Amino acid sequence: MKFQAFQTKSKTLFVLINVFMAVLAVILLLFLLYGWLNLYTDHGVEVEVPNVKGMMVDEAQTLAESVGMELMIVDSVYTTKVPRGIVIEQTPPAMSRAKRHRYIYVVMNAKCKRRVPLPDVLMLSYRQATATLEAMGLRVTNIVYQPYEHRDITIGITLNGRKLSAGERIEEGSNLVLIVGSGTRGGTHPVTVPDLRGKTLEDAKALLEANELVLGAYEFDETPTDDNIGKFVVYTQSPLKGSDAIDGDEVMIMLTRNLNRKLQEFYESQGTAPEEEILEVQTNSQDSIDDEWF
Repeated sequence: MKFQAFQTKSKTLFVLINVFMAVLAVILLLFLLYGWLNLYTDHGVEVEVPNVKGMMVDEAQTLAESVGMELMIVDSVYTTKVPRGIVIEQTPPAMSRAKRHRYIYVVMNAKCKRRVPLPDVLMLSYRQATATLEAMGLRVTNIVYQPYEHRDITIGITLNGRKLSAGERIEEGSNLVLIVGSGTRGGTHPVTVPDLRGKTLEDAKALLEANELVLGAYEFDETPTDDNIGKFVVYTQSPLKGSDAIDGDEVMIMLTRNLNRKLQEFYESQGTAPEEEILEVQTNSQDSIDDEWF
């Protein structure tokens, strides 16, 4: 009987000891977890947010990391008021307090210009056309008058001497030239269209101006670059050389970097002309090409 009572007491003591150890383990685990969270979250530790506005993104990233924070770009805009790649807004603001390892959210000025579609402003007054273009982030830097029956009506737009079409995507901030009507139907005296074949774009334009004519639409057989645009030459024109015209009339041209290749393609399509003829421009053959293109 006494043995059974002793056994019962021993079991009760064993259970109590195990419960005590379990509670102690839980308390110790919570204590360790609390300490780890304090270390991980830097509880109560704050740093002063640096001012990264006006810095290049790389510089801002370095400064943020130096105080234990990180940089995150959340948006970009395009403005000509500050250099490209500059931080223009930040959150949280400079001089405020924040915990380490938090983000500084920034808005930067885009490194590349946006491309916007050219609105259709033909047949609008140049004032209305200018307002529409500037609302799209484009600039009108000059107005050129050409003969047209209605004065101050927009009849064309050029960028770096190239005529643009509505809907064509160009860089925001591009400098455009408006071609507007002068209020007259045309010139007053006859002129003869010069031969533009083999001329560069600038030379062709200068030759037309010397003959009181105007460069109209022009096309390249491949997309030119700033480096090679001077190597393109006229291979066909309309009106043809020697045609009668009135001062102020437009002449359209097409340009290529390989005049012989264009002639070769034409000859092959006709199944005529020996190869040596390709080495020089022949008037009759060129006139045929002009007829093909225009």
